[in-house]
Amino acid sequence: MVCDRFAVVTDRGGHLHNAVMLLRQMGLVPQHLVTTYGPDVASMGQFSELKGTERHWVPYLFSWAGKRRYLNPVKSVLHIFVSLVCAWRTRPRVVVSVGATNVVFYCYWARLFGARVYHVECMNQVYSKSVTGKLLYPIAEKVFVQWPELLKLYGKKAEYAGWVL
Repeated sequence: MVCDRFAVVTDRGGHLHNAVMLLRQMGLVPQHLVTTYGPDVASMGQFSELKGTERHWVPYLFSWAGKRRYLNPVKSVLHIFVSLVCAWRTRPRVVVSVGATNVVFYCYWARLFGARVYHVECMNQVYSKSVTGKLLYPIAEKVFVQWPELLKLYGKKAEYAGWVL
């Protein structure tokens, strides 16, 4: 069953895979999936957890020069605008963030339009907050951490969920 006005926002790759695993555990199908585009995203129709889900793409914030990643100002402006339009069109009531920095602008726009934002911290974050976690904490209803060590770093909005992914 597709959950009305429920959006999952994630980055491609491992974050997308973790989001699908979380949806499988929750038994939910989001109405909207917002992600950056990549080769693995094209094949995500195979997941039953995403049947009936509208997919929306936002541009990747960064560019690569060899093995170095840098913030691309042109892509950043485009990303902010596309995230705004996407949040306006989808108007979710609930947003679950499972991802990297590319999810932040969509979450802020959705929060501005009245959505409740929940962030699931990456399992790799054991002793320090992620950049995304730091940026989303002010607007998040809850931040779900997968390691008890992070509870004291995040404060009262944090909830230890164990290994959810």
